[in-house]
Amino acid sequence: QTGLSTPHFKVLFRATLGVPVHRYVVQRRVERAKVLLLEGRRSASQVALEVGFAHQSHLTQWMQRLLGVTPREIIRAGRAAATVADTLAA
Repeated sequence: QTGLSTPHFKVLFRATLGVPVHRYVVQRRVERAKVLLLEGRRSASQVALEVGFAHQSHLTQWMQRLLGVTPREIIRAGRAAATVADTLAA
C-alpha cells in the first residue's frame, strides 16, 4: 500500500505524468500493440486481447485516436518493411 487514497493518487499521477491514469494505461497498450502488429506474427484480434483490450474494435478506436492509423494499416506497414528488408538482404 502507498498510503494514498485513490483520488489523491490520481491527482498526483496526472500532475507527474500529465495524463490521467486511464489514458496512460491505454497509451501503453496501444504502443505495445503497435510493436506486436509490426512483428506480423499475430492477428489484430490476438494482439488486442494480449495487450488488454476486450475487443479488436476497442483497440482500433484507440489506435485511430492516438496514432491516426488502424491496426490493419500497421500490419501492412510491417509487411512492407519486411519486404524491403528482404530485398536489401538479397
